[in-house]
Amino acid sequence: MRFTLVLMMTFLMLIGSAATVSAEPPYAKWGRLAMKETMKKYHAEIVDYKHVGRKVEDAGLMSETFRLLLNKGARKFEVTVRIWFEQHSEKVVRIQFTEDGKVGGMPTFAPMI
Repeated sequence: MRFTLVLMMTFLMLIGSAATVSAEPPYAKWGRLAMKETMKKYHAEIVDYKHVGRKVEDAGLMSETFRLLLNKGARKFEVTVRIWFEQHSEKVVRIQFTEDGKVGGMPTFAPMI
């Protein structure tokens, strides 16, 4: 009886610890792509990374937005990467890079630091 109880407790503990292992977030694939394309474009070290959010766009498109803090020599700057993709096929439609959080000279968000 005691052995059975210990065996059941061990089993429940193993099941509980396995349940706490989390899968990667849905934006992880797009974050890897954002970092890869940013490194290719800017040839700079990525110091910080933040997922800003996902947006449902028109005509079956989705977008993921990321903010990356880059370090290139003595220069530290921020780049916002927005990736548009088809919702069902996940085919990338467009990738946009915006340096220093400015579009047309106007800040679009507060700096990370």
